Formats: sequence, structure tokens, C-alpha cells
Amino acid sequence: MLGHADPIQLLNPIASQLAVMRSSLLPGLVANICYNANRKQSRVRVFELGRVFKRANAMADGALTVAGVDQPQYLAAAAWGPVTEDQWGQKSRAVDFFDVKGDLERVLDPLHFVTEAAQHPALHPGRSAQVFLKAGKNNIAIGWIGELHPGLQQAYELPQAPVLFELDLEPIRELGLPVPEELSKFPAVQRDLALVVKQSV
Repeated sequence: MLGHADPIQLLNPIASQLAVMRSSLLPGLVANICYNANRKQSRVRVFELGRVFKRANAMADGALTVAGVDQPQYLAAAAWGPVTEDQWGQKSRAVDFFDVKGDLERVLDPLHFVTEAAQHPALHPGRSAQVFLKAGKNNIAIGWIGELHPGLQQAYELPQAPVLFELDLEPIRELGLPVPEELSKFPAVQRDLALVVKQSV
């Protein structure tokens, strides 16, 4: 539902749902969100860095290329659920377009990009935009950002739409990759209590 209109089909797939080469990273991210939502996770943040496969008649056979197939590397991410973990300091609200756009600004820093309202078949018609990298006087289209399409949200039975972005990595390759940090060894605390007792106790 989220892929290319004319995908590259496999002659001998190992499963019916794996009969074509992926042309987008977004379906895998949405499937991951559904998997977590079905297991009572209320807040999900996922990303993927990987290759997609598209028809390209101009592509020739080579050491790392296949004739007729372009294999660009993409970076995609999705956010679903509340903006922050449960806390008393602020009201809970669902993640929105501007939260994820802010994340994208941190990912692409120090490169400058602009977004222009545009429609993508997998994204909400009024809450999606194309991402352009500013290169001098020219803008280079590098990807998309927006909420999941309401029809797909309903098909996946999600109570709210995740916000996603997908970028072609080639124009931003010189940035390098973020360095992950080790998770805390202490479990998260959602509520803590303070008690006042006598000094003798």
C-alpha cells in the first residue's frame, strides 16, 4: 500500500508478502509501529537506514550495480504517540508534523533545508511536504515529511497517525551518521512519592 506503483517483482519469493523489492522504507516503519502498538506500547520512535530498489533504464551492469535497477540509500524515521514520556510537568499531547520537522532539523544540521507543501500518496493530503536541500540558488529535492494518510491509518487500525520522513542519503552523505548512546541501566519511573515522617523514624 505504501510502495511504488511499478515495483520490481521477484521470480521466486520466499513469501507472498515479500514478492517485490521495496521501493520505500516507510512500510517497514509503519509495520514496526503497529507491532509495538499491538503490544501496548504507547510511544514509539523508529528509524531505518537502507537501500530501496527502483526501475532505472539508464542504469548499466557494474561491480555494485544491476542493469535497469537503481539502488539508492535512504534514511527514514517515524514518530508515534505522545511527544514526551508521561510526566507531571506538562500536559500530554500527540507528536505532530512540527515536532518531527524539528528532529529533521537536528539531523541535517548544519545543512539548510526548506519544506514545501506537496502531496504524496502515502501521506496526509493537507499535512505533508517535500523536503528540499538549499544548495546555492538551487533547491535539491531530497525527500518527504508528513503524517500517514488517513486511509492507511484506518487500514493499519492505528488510533492516531504517525509522522514520518524519508530522505535520499546521497545529497546529505557528507554529514555522517549520528552516534547512538547507551540506554540507561535503570528502569524508567513514571511516578514517585515523597513522604514526610518524624525525625525519630
